[in-house]
Amino acid sequence: MDGLTFFKLMRILKIQLVKSQLNRLTIQKDSVYLSFYKDEIINFEYRTAPAPPVLQLCSHIIGDSPGALSSIQGAIVTDVGTYGYERAGYIEIKKRKPSGKLTAYKLILEPAGNYANFLLLNEDDTILYSLSSRTIDPDRNIGAGGLYSLPRSNKPYNLSKLGNVTSFNDLSGFYPVTAKYADMLLSSNSYQEVANIINNGLNNDDYFYIDNNNKVIPFYIDNAAQVTWKDLSCYYKIKSINKEQELLKRIKRFFTTKLDKYIELASKLEKELLSANNYPDILSEAELLKNNMYKVSSAGLYKFEKYTENGIEEIDYIIDSPINLNDKIDKLFKKASRLRKSVSIISERLQDTMQLALSAEEQLFYVDTLSTDELIELDKIITDDKKPTKKSKSDNIKPFLEYIGDGYRFYIGRNSVSNHNLVFKFAQSNDIWFHARNIPSAHGILRLENMELSPNIVEQVAKVVAYYSKYSQERLVDIDYTYKKYVTKPKNTPAGFVIYKRFQTISVSPYSKEDIHIMGLVKQ
Repeated sequence: MDGLTFFKLMRILKIQLVKSQLNRLTIQKDSVYLSFYKDEIINFEYRTAPAPPVLQLCSHIIGDSPGALSSIQGAIVTDVGTYGYERAGYIEIKKRKPSGKLTAYKLILEPAGNYANFLLLNEDDTILYSLSSRTIDPDRNIGAGGLYSLPRSNKPYNLSKLGNVTSFNDLSGFYPVTAKYADMLLSSNSYQEVANIINNGLNNDDYFYIDNNNKVIPFYIDNAAQVTWKDLSCYYKIKSINKEQELLKRIKRFFTTKLDKYIELASKLEKELLSANNYPDILSEAELLKNNMYKVSSAGLYKFEKYTENGIEEIDYIIDSPINLNDKIDKLFKKASRLRKSVSIISERLQDTMQLALSAEEQLFYVDTLSTDELIELDKIITDDKKPTKKSKSDNIKPFLEYIGDGYRFYIGRNSVSNHNLVFKFAQSNDIWFHARNIPSAHGILRLENMELSPNIVEQVAKVVAYYSKYSQERLVDIDYTYKKYVTKPKNTPAGFVIYKRFQTISVSPYSKEDIHIMGLVKQ
């Protein structure tokens, strides 16, 4: 379900659901079932997986209501809406507690492809329940107890803020099919006029339109069938899966599992690092006890002297047992020393883990762009298949982009398979490796030929890598770079997963499509 269709559907459902009562909310596998009553009972299934995700009418409510979900049943719907044109919306509800207090909650729906999710928030936007741990943004906290934040958009413009883009595909909420029909309208209308037509269709027209390929278009198109929101479920059925789709599904499941694993490990390491960084407090307590233990004769409250930069301060301290005071001081010193030493170790493990999570996210980012042959190759890569295969003519062709400069060359990966071959089969140890910091991007390899590395060359390669990143539309993108010899594959990780050390970071504005065209980056 594309962003514009979801926007329009939620606008229509606002009329249907506001002032209704949420009778029941249950979970069954990857679906959320909601039953509302206003003038009649309306049941919905919100399916997050398998793709495509959809919010659709259903006849029966099934499943259970785990944890916090059971406590909101009986709440009244006060608002329904979306966060702009992205695939994220909310159903706001309020319920009166036995104490008489009226408490607000939000049901969050994020029908974003393979990352579709459902969350329950309290009135402070704290997450009380999350259906899935998967998120397209690795630095986004969607676990229970965290503060909810919207998925980050990689398109800065939308129907309300057109900017200088030339295609509707560059606007938030548009996807290839809807963008195609919007661009067709430009033949007889200005860019602003088409935006107005689409906006009118989203906000004032309650019908959806079905093209010849059974694709849902949320604004009027010529010669299209016209349906209401109640009929949408017919066009979001789970498709039968052929061998190629099964392979794609298996690869996605593999990398999704890896991503979940590394995100969970990173969360654990962050807590350990937070604890380890408290070693100065433990050391301070040990020194306080050691410097004042001569005052202690029995259990009780003491005034201890603490030496600070501003002089001596008096600190209240309760002694439970003076008999074991020396042992306690010794344990505190040892604990502080152990934690101090662990800070750098945990920090390095956390950085490595986040880089591995990024590797998994990057594979998911690129996997839909792969051809059948590339999917088969990637499957062999991640399973470390050593069986010899027939060599084809295409094996002698570099599967990446090449730019030849004056005394240097650089190469850019085109997708996950291309990135793997570039870094682990083609690059040499003293080549310089580039990658966007903490976001999926192409891998870049710079090879110098009888010249020194200059800031201008670094900036040029960084701008290209930024263009081939998830955030190519952002004003600035951070790019890390280091020698290829510092880019390694850890043990027990699939091929294509990398961690890197001794890197520097540069912030650059991504090149535009025109810049890339002028440079003549082509397949070699």
